[in-house]
Amino acid sequence: MEVRVGGAKIRKVPCMAVGLTVLCCFLYLAPVSWLSVSGGGGAGPTVVGEEEGDPLLPFNFPHPAENINEDLVFRYFDSDVSYQTEGVAGRSLTRHEVTLLQSAREAATRHLRPAHAFLSGRYRWLPEGVEYDLLYKDEDGGSDSRVTLYQKLESPRVVRSMAVNQSKVVNVVITLQGRVNKYATFLDHLVKKVLPEDPNLTLTVIYFSDQYLQEARDLTATTFSTLPNFKWNFIPLEETDFSRGRGMHVAAQQLAVPSGESDQLLFFCDVDVLMHPDFFTRCRSNTKPGLQVYYPVVFSLYNPGLVYPLLDRPVPSVSEQLNVDVQSGFWRTFGYGMACMYRQDYLATGGFPDLRTWGGEDVTLYKQFLEMEHIKVIRAPDPSVFHVYHHKECGDTGSESYVACLKSKVVTEGSQMQLGLTLLKVQHGTDLEGILSKRFYYFWLLPYLFGLLVISLLTNLVQALHLLYTKRARTLRNL
Repeated sequence: MEVRVGGAKIRKVPCMAVGLTVLCCFLYLAPVSWLSVSGGGGAGPTVVGEEEGDPLLPFNFPHPAENINEDLVFRYFDSDVSYQTEGVAGRSLTRHEVTLLQSAREAATRHLRPAHAFLSGRYRWLPEGVEYDLLYKDEDGGSDSRVTLYQKLESPRVVRSMAVNQSKVVNVVITLQGRVNKYATFLDHLVKKVLPEDPNLTLTVIYFSDQYLQEARDLTATTFSTLPNFKWNFIPLEETDFSRGRGMHVAAQQLAVPSGESDQLLFFCDVDVLMHPDFFTRCRSNTKPGLQVYYPVVFSLYNPGLVYPLLDRPVPSVSEQLNVDVQSGFWRTFGYGMACMYRQDYLATGGFPDLRTWGGEDVTLYKQFLEMEHIKVIRAPDPSVFHVYHHKECGDTGSESYVACLKSKVVTEGSQMQLGLTLLKVQHGTDLEGILSKRFYYFWLLPYLFGLLVISLLTNLVQALHLLYTKRARTLRNL
């Protein structure tokens, strides 16, 4: 295709201007946040390196290929404390870490032979083994020594394989007093999102008496009136002093084992915890009568009124908030209230304690299972169980759980970045709405894109002038 400029024909060249303009608009208008997310040990540690270790290994062994996004960072430790980038900044070594690191220290000591005192070290898990780097001081006044060791892992071997009955009925148990609005949300999610995918569930509600008892009972009956085959049980207690542990224990005691079943599978839950249907497949597969119980680590959602304005998004419905995302919540590692277990295993521990203050009953039961030698506690993050944000009241200032309640209240409001941005807004009046959305993330690119746009236009202009000049020069020569 050709166009005319001052009477001269100019061949139209591809123009970058339109493409760059479209790209600028896309980067500014894109609403999605830039941070959104839509075996056994082998032989003992071996000293490596070219100087005094294994001569067949290069000095930098092991040296795995990695990029900036892969987490192969070392953990630093001394005699008592471990420091890592994930989780808490520093903490005491666990007994399992002590056992792991002691074998490396013993191997290094055998290699050094003369008297050397351990100073500090670092270690990291690699795809095929563990790398240690230990620093020792020569107590006789000689040079300090740095010893690098590597412990290769064995190939995985199958320990066991067992069939999982995914039609096993899971009995969901919650305790309640008041909070009828939260209870309505729980029931609505259960009926619309969970039961259509997994009907092999029952619900037991233990209600501590108050003025909302009849309203909660009627709400339960109305909700399940369209599901005649669903089994539920609403048990009112003639007690006004709420105790989660007491309610859970009453429910476990009153659940009868159906004919043909050897035991009941329980899921102790809370009214402000919602789940995707696939959670119950793990509830069934991670429990074994007399052998295993499952304690999922719940993903706790931040305050949506704080999070979504920073993302330049309207607050979605509760069901649409149920996604694991660094901007929307955190793993609630300090909570042990959600648990799947068989009824006889629960009763064998003595059950939940009857505590009338906030929290504590879940930790007590968890510790009891840890002390049972024949029971294995499976504790893992579960991306399908969510603690929904709610306002928390910590009124009993004289109780031992008051500080724990305050800490829980603070960490559930938002991430460190989100709380910091909110503080800036309060202190300096800065408008931060949408600051975490993609449009703000790419603002720094706009000057560069504008520069490229100008260069593209100038290039086209120079080409046009050059062709015009060439055409006229050719015309003059012909004359």
